[in-house]
Amino acid sequence: MKTWRVIVSPDTDPYTNMAVDEALQQTYDYNKQMPVLRFYRWPTSAISIGVSQKPLEALNLPSIRARNISFVRRMTGGEGIYHDSEITYSMVCSKADLALPDSARKSFRVITNFILDAYKEFGLKPYYAGDTPEYAHGEAASFCYSTKEHFDVMVDGKKLGGNAQKRTGDIIFQHGTIPLRLNFAAIKRCFRGELGDIENNITSLTEACGRDIHFDEGVKQLKSSFTKAFSVRVFKSFLSEHEIDLVHTLTQEKYKTEDWNYFRRTRIMKKDGD
Repeated sequence: MKTWRVIVSPDTDPYTNMAVDEALQQTYDYNKQMPVLRFYRWPTSAISIGVSQKPLEALNLPSIRARNISFVRRMTGGEGIYHDSEITYSMVCSKADLALPDSARKSFRVITNFILDAYKEFGLKPYYAGDTPEYAHGEAASFCYSTKEHFDVMVDGKKLGGNAQKRTGDIIFQHGTIPLRLNFAAIKRCFRGELGDIENNITSLTEACGRDIHFDEGVKQLKSSFTKAFSVRVFKSFLSEHEIDLVHTLTQEKYKTEDWNYFRRTRIMKKDGD
């Protein structure tokens, strides 16, 4: 039975959140280290954009600045996300750790199984968008939840959360969001372009369950569902000194810089295969 590290990160700023994700991805060596499952949240409202997005086109920057909302560019693709009351997870593993297929798209179904199992434990009936006869790929948009991919998780006809993946050789990094509550007015203020009928097309865990779901309760269930879905052991872990040092470097020299967040430029050397 495989053993995984589980890290529940203390609250921090958006730049450090992204730096921790990348530090775990960069330092993972599947021949020497255990795979990692991480949970974290965003103590103040923030926005992350996909690695290829242009903030001047995707975001309403005057509105964001007026409300003191930070934005940060992720290392993964996809569209922008308004982070507020939510659970964010990330994981780093090899394809062999979860017997993942070569296809990135098909691997989403394998990895997100534990999320569907957790939703079922909350009494919901989740399914993948692409498993329905009426599925049609969503139009491109600045806001992640406005689009619909084949393996997006749905509940009662509404999208619940989103996921993004990055591969470096046989190493898989994936992170995703599970909104506990949604602030539709803030989302509309922060993103440019057509967002669609988001009030009727997306949902939160609290809305879907009909009761308040809080971070600790959600994380507890997700950890339990993860161990059952993949038949693995988990133990509570923390960042190593080496990982902490790398987080500091990535935060200061990449994720806090205008070069990265506005123009996707960084002075940090990339690993082979990135």
